Amino acid sequence: MTRDLVPVREPADNDRLNELTNDWLVARLSEHTKDAYRRDLASWLKWCRTNEVYPTDARHRHVSLWLGSLTHESGSTRARRLAAVSSWYGWLIREEATDRNPALLDRAERPKPAPRRAPALSDGQVEKLLAAALADTPRAAAIVWLLLTTGIRVGELVAANVGDIGLDRGMTVLYVRGKGGRTRLVTIAPGTLARIEAYLADRTDLDRLPALPGQVAAGDRPLVATRTGRRIHRTAVRLLLRRLAAEAGLPERLIAQLTPHTTRATHITTALDGGMPMGDVRRAAGHASIVTTDMYDRSPNSPERSPSWQLEKRWHTARIEAEGEAS
Repeated sequence: MTRDLVPVREPADNDRLNELTNDWLVARLSEHTKDAYRRDLASWLKWCRTNEVYPTDARHRHVSLWLGSLTHESGSTRARRLAAVSSWYGWLIREEATDRNPALLDRAERPKPAPRRAPALSDGQVEKLLAAALADTPRAAAIVWLLLTTGIRVGELVAANVGDIGLDRGMTVLYVRGKGGRTRLVTIAPGTLARIEAYLADRTDLDRLPALPGQVAAGDRPLVATRTGRRIHRTAVRLLLRRLAAEAGLPERLIAQLTPHTTRATHITTALDGGMPMGDVRRAAGHASIVTTDMYDRSPNSPERSPSWQLEKRWHTARIEAEGEAS
């Protein structure tokens, strides 16, 4: 319940706002998302209560003052809180409880999220990781090729079922259930499809083991499963990636930071670096905002655009080092 969140006003106003806020939270399909949205909204409503500002009377300046008071929080946390509050106001507008959204700030006023820390792999490192997965098991190959070539989240991978693979306009696609319960189509390239088909042909649970509860048809079985046919855990995916990275000879410092999000960061970063339109990459990645996709654009850090790389090249540091060793 949210009765403790909304600042006190006329009972009828409070009851209506509390009811709408509860409905807004119920609409979040994930319990994790509900808890996060409730905490973010609570931060804003606490500020309103302290400063005697009723939420539907708030203006942009009030939201800016609230964000400015969160000095102990990172830019990413404040950006997330602002997004949650903006979503709440959007809900209130739809329900005709207010006619404006004070959380829709100009770009210059919005908190700046910190850069994504998940490392992206180079083309050479990707090739080594794909080769290591191919030499391992059909399941490993299917997992790694799917993650890298589609950029889906690890949660989307482990939630996928065999029946989520289909056809659209003559192409093989995967129906992905993303954040907020939104479903999108992700194209599966021929090479990746071959790895999936090889893995499914190697599965023993599809036709030899009895269906688990909730698995009415073969299509209800997990796309990626354990040997007993149960849904694989995301921790197992992370451990698999690190093991394969070690076998592929990737740097130890990189392996220590490697997570399933690395494959997603690699997919998005490489797609943007290859000149693919930002909007196309955003839709394929399932981002709600193009701002999130833009955070993966690391092209300014490429050697061609890096001052440190270009200066070393200009000053011929390799030749200088060689001459220093010779003397």
